[in-house]
Amino acid sequence: MIYGNNTIYEQALQTHEDHSRRLGYVMFVMRKPVLDGVWNKYVALLSTLIQELEKPVDRRLQWLFWFDSDTVIMNPNMPLETFLPPSHFPDIRLLLSKDWNGMNNGVFFLRVHPWSVELLTAAISYPVLHPDVDLHWPDQSALMNILNENDYFSRSVEYCPLRWFNAYMRSTNGRYRNLELPRSFQVHPGDLLVHFPGTRPENLNTTLAPYIAIANAHEPEWELSLENTKYIQKTKDFWDNIDRAPTFEPGVNQ
Repeated sequence: MIYGNNTIYEQALQTHEDHSRRLGYVMFVMRKPVLDGVWNKYVALLSTLIQELEKPVDRRLQWLFWFDSDTVIMNPNMPLETFLPPSHFPDIRLLLSKDWNGMNNGVFFLRVHPWSVELLTAAISYPVLHPDVDLHWPDQSALMNILNENDYFSRSVEYCPLRWFNAYMRSTNGRYRNLELPRSFQVHPGDLLVHFPGTRPENLNTTLAPYIAIANAHEPEWELSLENTKYIQKTKDFWDNIDRAPTFEPGVNQ
């Protein structure tokens, strides 16, 4: 979702375009807002979901990967499929991560499924149905409240390590926006991308530009093959230790 004249966002988007070309992904970019502000995120996703669900099962996408405009792909060799749950967890339909504020919805995976349509519809309508609720981070707070209040939605969510697909910028002094930032939150060579949540518009060029420069230089230190990262074992260990019973759907998990 990028509209208006914002050069730094367009440069960041080019790193995602490179990633999509390399690995054969279809990318959707919303260029004209439908609702006010950040609510267009859920509109864009909902529109794409409906288009995919209209297709025959064997022709539709299985997952959507949302990324905010203030993200830069650092390793275009990293397949997104690396992070998805195994097929015996078909009830997992949303992959999120958490930082010091709780859930962050700047980057996440959403399964192409009617459940996702229901979730996005609930999120879009949340401020209308709950006009007296203060939404500090509008779209993010609405989603957070829905997941906290509704077991039907929350039981299909899994929170993954932040570094997997939502890492934050590195800091030589270990601090980020005056907060102590664990190394497990910071982007490392070989990681998929870097995200700059909460960055003020006047600081975007200063914060994003150095990472865009690294991405455009295609430095081998950063662009590792999946096999040369630790993610094959890390993701396997994570899913092997998920504390929920596997579910099996006929025709899906043979």
